[in-house]
Amino acid sequence: MDDGACPLCGGDLDYNQTFYLCEECFTPFSPQELAEAREAKAHSEADAAADDVLVERADSTAVVVLNRPEQRNAITLAMWRRLARVFRELDADGAVRAVIVRGAGDKAFSAGADVTEFERTRSTPEKARAYAEALEDACGALAGMAKPTIAMVKGHCIGGGFELAISADLRVAGESASFALPAARMGLAIGHGFVARIVGLAGQGRAAHLLLTARAVGGAEAAAWGLAEVVTPDDEAQGYAEALAADAARLSPNSHRIHKQVLGDLLRYGAPEAVPRANRALPREAANSDDFREGVRAFMERRPPRFGD
Repeated sequence: MDDGACPLCGGDLDYNQTFYLCEECFTPFSPQELAEAREAKAHSEADAAADDVLVERADSTAVVVLNRPEQRNAITLAMWRRLARVFRELDADGAVRAVIVRGAGDKAFSAGADVTEFERTRSTPEKARAYAEALEDACGALAGMAKPTIAMVKGHCIGGGFELAISADLRVAGESASFALPAARMGLAIGHGFVARIVGLAGQGRAAHLLLTARAVGGAEAAAWGLAEVVTPDDEAQGYAEALAADAARLSPNSHRIHKQVLGDLLRYGAPEAVPRANRALPREAANSDDFREGVRAFMERRPPRFGD
């Protein structure tokens, strides 16, 4: 059984068939009490990171800001947990039609995971596994959103920051953008899901280049590789991302949901014929939707469509 770490002091837990006992603070937990304590701790840490992950709103666009500019927006474990919650809340909010993720300041989207806390958060196999799950949960929540998402990247976009950025649908890069995956410099490794995303964007060879050399790729080169869709001068990147989000927000949420499902299926299954039949039928169902009927009415009445949630 996976004993893991004590949610109160971080000590090792021993399981004796009926309950867990912390070897450091000697607190006993039933399995249910341990699960509840861990959930409470995760929520507390996420709440504590509220100032480090901000949510701004402008019309129907939400902007998620990594707000640690003095640390080049390095992401803590608490921030990963808060990001997962924020992305899920925004996905469920019908008033939000598009989401932008950016870093505070001009020096970095994110310098990656906060290495200064690794001795506390990744020092044992159990802690390392919990950390990886938090990172993957946050990136998965962003990738799984049914609405368009855009990463606006200026400056460093490294490691975990890179993984977060490629979890968005689109990347707008300023000329100062620099993408790198230096995991091997610390003896770490990138998981299959993220590597599959990089391969899908840039190809096998360029994914190998990033992983096996740890070299940084600049904004223009990143765009040529497929890691960014647009490169602009730094002072235009935010405006460009906001314009893209506004364009996407005016379109059909149902079409976005289906198109994102199609894109995800092709990344996962490779070829259209390998996609499950039920998923392949989704695009045809769009013609029987309220959004389709509103789109036709708007066209005939020569007005912008007013799509629902």
